[in-house]
Amino acid sequence: MTCRSFFAAFQSPGSNALEVVQNIRSTMEDLAKRFPPGIEYRVSLDTTVPVKAGIKEIVVTLLEAIALVVLVVFVFLQSWRATLIPLLTVPVSLVGAFAVFPLLGFSVNTLSLFGLVLAIGLVVDDAIVVVEAVEHHIEAGMSPRDATFKAMSEVQGPVIAIALILAAVFIPVAFMSGITGRLYQQFALTIAISVLISAFNALTLSPALSALLLKPRPERRSFLGRLGDRFNRAFGRATDGYISVNRFLLRKLALPLVLLAGVTGLSYLFGIKLPTGFVPDEDNGYAVIGVQLPDGASLQRTKAVYEKINDIISKTPGIRTYNGVAGFSFFTRTAASYTGTGFIGLKPWEERKSDDQQVGAILQRLNRAFAGIPEGRVFAVAPPAIPGISSAGGFSMMLQDKSGGSYEFLAKNVGAFMAAASKRPAT
Repeated sequence: MTCRSFFAAFQSPGSNALEVVQNIRSTMEDLAKRFPPGIEYRVSLDTTVPVKAGIKEIVVTLLEAIALVVLVVFVFLQSWRATLIPLLTVPVSLVGAFAVFPLLGFSVNTLSLFGLVLAIGLVVDDAIVVVEAVEHHIEAGMSPRDATFKAMSEVQGPVIAIALILAAVFIPVAFMSGITGRLYQQFALTIAISVLISAFNALTLSPALSALLLKPRPERRSFLGRLGDRFNRAFGRATDGYISVNRFLLRKLALPLVLLAGVTGLSYLFGIKLPTGFVPDEDNGYAVIGVQLPDGASLQRTKAVYEKINDIISKTPGIRTYNGVAGFSFFTRTAASYTGTGFIGLKPWEERKSDDQQVGAILQRLNRAFAGIPEGRVFAVAPPAIPGISSAGGFSMMLQDKSGGSYEFLAKNVGAFMAAASKRPAT
């Protein structure tokens, strides 16, 4: 006979989820060394797996963005010395943003990391402006030091203006109220802080590096030099073509309006295909089951329902683990003999490539099968996209009878509303 026990750990407000999980795993590994023979433990559900996967993807995107910036800057500046100056502003700006986080009460999370990804392309702009201005005067015959002084007298005003304009775009977002403001606050301020630090670098660090590193370019005879000359000629032709097209469009005003209407129509078509809602549902790698029997039903009847649930889940592909708890409702946080909860751990994302293995398809199959359990109401739902907002994903709605009718009248209309809602493809 196999006996099993199940326990759950909930994160305290303000704690670090990844640190909590690591401490729990370390503690369990230490305790397992003192277990009696025949006793072992398994982690059936770790809700931080999607957090780790999200951070990993963002870090990969961050590195890809840096590599792309290096490539683009080198292609246009065509000098490792000139490329090095804008690149040095990236770590300085990002580290400076991290230094400000504790003062604002921020943490390194998916929102702030995503803000840093977008900020990488912005923080190099000011340094590129400085480098190009200095190189322009060096090509005119000035020494690097004199060229730097001359360039800064010309571009310091635009650099400050660009930083203030970008800050004016993002900083007001931090004052938005409600849950929307909380979501965008770290994202917006991360970009604003990075841009302001980048402007400070462009006025201090970039000129100093330009005076030290930039030198007059000799005649280029290497393969990269010839390749750069070809790129410059091709880019010049593309620029001339772009100018010619714009001159033509200025003379034919009806054509730009038609193109604008076409772009607007395509934007609408693409927009209706994207997930809608305040926060679209995400595949977090697990799902939650709720069990509700008639009031007063015994615990034995609830456990009998779990046997049918186990049979359904064992036949459903894409599920890795499952645990059920009879007598406790995860959604109401109450203990009752006629309620129950289950936690489903799905297989890793890389093993669920097909459409029928996605969380939405799995939940649809489960709920269709659960509808055939006559003893009670059993349903499977995905967790909320943002932990802590609710117990499940989707949304809730309340119906109010303002006519003063009976309970039967309200129940009849609720049933009619649910029947109509179930016919909609998105519900």
